[in-house]
Amino acid sequence: MNIFTIKHGASGVRQTGFTIIELMIALVIVAILASVAFPSFMQSVRKGNRSDAESSLMRASSNQERFFATNSTYTVLITDLGFADGGLSNKEHYQITATAGPTGIGSSYVITATAVAGHMQAKDVGCTVLSVDSLGQQLPDPVNSNCW
Repeated sequence: MNIFTIKHGASGVRQTGFTIIELMIALVIVAILASVAFPSFMQSVRKGNRSDAESSLMRASSNQERFFATNSTYTVLITDLGFADGGLSNKEHYQITATAGPTGIGSSYVITATAVAGHMQAKDVGCTVLSVDSLGQQLPDPVNSNCW
């Protein structure tokens, strides 16, 4: 079976190929499929990029505990936790910050990863801010969210 359209031109010569209408229909079908698949693909990429926040939070938490073992206090300086000044995560999708926990910086902490503004992770609805505290609690709650 021949996939090409066979037509006879005005001169009676057989012409083979696709018509412009057939090409436009194929292009429309591809565009519709792409418009459906692309948002799903981007959400999968954002979900994969969350591992950057998770690994950075775990690294910062471990370094915070190491700092406490050495100094008998927690710190809010991100450079003390092994991050460059500015506190960007390894792949630079998130800004990492350390703050005092509910009982004060000497005895508790909260480390937060916030999606960098203007970055694709900023569109990760409901999961733009991930955090872990000195008790190991993760926010948003991993049981009630799909962020962790």
